[in-house]
Amino acid sequence: MVTVNNVLDGVILKLSQTFPVATIYEEEIKQGLIEPCFFVKLFPVAQDKEFGRRYKRYHTFDVHYFPLSKDSANEDMHNVAEKLYDVLEWISGPHHGSKMNHEIVDGVLHFFVSYDFHVMRPKQDYPKMQTLTKEGFIKNG
Repeated sequence: MVTVNNVLDGVILKLSQTFPVATIYEEEIKQGLIEPCFFVKLFPVAQDKEFGRRYKRYHTFDVHYFPLSKDSANEDMHNVAEKLYDVLEWISGPHHGSKMNHEIVDGVLHFFVSYDFHVMRPKQDYPKMQTLTKEGFIKNG
């Protein structure tokens, strides 16, 4: 069964493989930010029931990128975004990224990606009926 942590770990693994010199934070950054770095923010995970034991689960991420230098920072952030479109298309699982887009706000790159997939709940075991006693009669007209 796929968990939220599996998907989060898949995103972090791809970032660390692609950008080995960047620090990756998965928790809120309090202080002491070491640039260049990524901050992986997971939006609330959602799940919809589809049919029977089948559900659709939605994992949406906002990957923040803080560039090393303020000189040519926009160019650097757009280059990082181009790489993110490629490397976050598939993460371990394999899970396919969708709804990808990016923007730069206040000198920080925000790259959005969703991993939406179906999950199947385990089949519940119900006790089998041991015996059946049938009583009844046929009514004559």
